[in-house]
Amino acid sequence: TGLPWVMPSPNMPTLDTAIVYPGMCLLEGTNLSEGRGTTRPFELFGAPWVDAPSFCRKLNALDLPGVHFREVAFEPTFQKHAGAICRGAQIHVTDRNTFLPWKTGMEIIRLARTENPKDFAWKPLPYEYEPEKLPIEILCGGPVESFFP
Repeated sequence: TGLPWVMPSPNMPTLDTAIVYPGMCLLEGTNLSEGRGTTRPFELFGAPWVDAPSFCRKLNALDLPGVHFREVAFEPTFQKHAGAICRGAQIHVTDRNTFLPWKTGMEIIRLARTENPKDFAWKPLPYEYEPEKLPIEILCGGPVESFFP
């Protein structure tokens, strides 16, 4: 558009963040850090219990369109896992025209659950102002079982 980027939120510092947000916001419904408390919110994600090399290798093997994952370690200054070293990935959109943010976010969650069944968890109630639904159900728009059987 030629227009300068204006941050709509402290947690959306770049256009890259805005591009990945529609899928990466799903991580808010889990115990994975979505990168809040870093300079790359929604682009960095992980947890202290993630095996980053294996996780990135398996994410890239999914061959999701328009995206590549790079192994990272980061330390959030606030929010989930604040002050702890998180291992995981940085998402890099390689083709905005083919990138599928929702599918990408769902596949990240599926893989994290499969690879870390003892450590992965859904974020508990409440979420925002909703005391009865799990955060992931609000984010996905329905019962968790219908999206993650």
